[in-house]
Amino acid sequence: MSAVFNPTLVLLLLSFSVSAQSVFDAFYGPEVNRAVAVTLTLPLDSIAARSPNEQAGQLTFADHSGAVRTFGVDVSIRGKFRQTKCGFPPLKLDFDKSELRASGLAKHDKYKLVAACYADSSAQILILKEYLAYRAYALLSPEAHFRTQLLRITYRDAAAAQAERTEYAFLIEDPDEMAERAGGEESDDMLGLTPNRYAPTAEATHALAQYLLGNGDWSLTLQRNVKIVTLPNQQLVPVGYDFDFSGWVGAPYASPSRDQGQQSIYERVYLGYQQSDRTLNEVNQAFRSRRRDLLRLIADFDLIDKQERTVLQRFVQRFFDEVGAMSTNTEQEFYRQLRGQTASVIPPGARPSFYGSSAR
Repeated sequence: MSAVFNPTLVLLLLSFSVSAQSVFDAFYGPEVNRAVAVTLTLPLDSIAARSPNEQAGQLTFADHSGAVRTFGVDVSIRGKFRQTKCGFPPLKLDFDKSELRASGLAKHDKYKLVAACYADSSAQILILKEYLAYRAYALLSPEAHFRTQLLRITYRDAAAAQAERTEYAFLIEDPDEMAERAGGEESDDMLGLTPNRYAPTAEATHALAQYLLGNGDWSLTLQRNVKIVTLPNQQLVPVGYDFDFSGWVGAPYASPSRDQGQQSIYERVYLGYQQSDRTLNEVNQAFRSRRRDLLRLIADFDLIDKQERTVLQRFVQRFFDEVGAMSTNTEQEFYRQLRGQTASVIPPGARPSFYGSSAR
């Protein structure tokens, strides 16, 4: 039997291949306050039981053209801390590459779903603040960051034995997709590399962004909560993720990274490698040029209440006040001032030489 020509289907596939390079692109948008409605159908009892096996599910959403799309996904539980401590664990969605290809989409198929840790309004605030942290990181590091899309997600039980529930969550783009946008390739097994392997400005940008967020829960040496992008010139670019232990989010379950010298999650500790004053001042100037945009990002995010936004703005303004004072102090290197009281703390796995003369 000969195939029937369907011009509508052809136009739909062409629109996807041109305007949506990946399934993430099909609903991603730069508007920070925009939450995409999606439905995830999956066996909720298996997820609640923390089954180690992948579970078959379906993700349904409306793309940019308004067409309703449904894709099969293999759903698995991910994470370490949140998997054991949260009432609902974080998930990974693995799309079928052949199905994506048939829809005219790119091969990128693995996406992290970040959901509220437990079922109440305070947990929803935390998930919104972590999502906003990713958007702030993107503003500060426009060349290399994970895109995130806010979702209004409905969880539907495949067995229809549990009631549906709808809440906020967000999706993080595929690491390979992020690396391609940054002009390189994602690289694994990059433990213990010396600082000279990293592009200086990129390394300082990542470290200062983490410092602004008040996040001590990362390590280049141990490659914890950071992805590494290898550029064509073989220099490395670090890209941060997983900010729920940061002072920006202020999660009640978060604990300070004491092995990094942090005594409180609201205490900023600089974990970047030693860089010249010239590099750090250039990065600082780039951050200062985005200060108003960053404060506006927070002010306009009306999905959290005004009091929470005011607290976040003050937290950010303290950062700019601190680094502003450091940059005008010509008697001490900028890097030494950033390291401050933690200058003698060598993070696990690192060498004192990574932190220069400020480490003992």
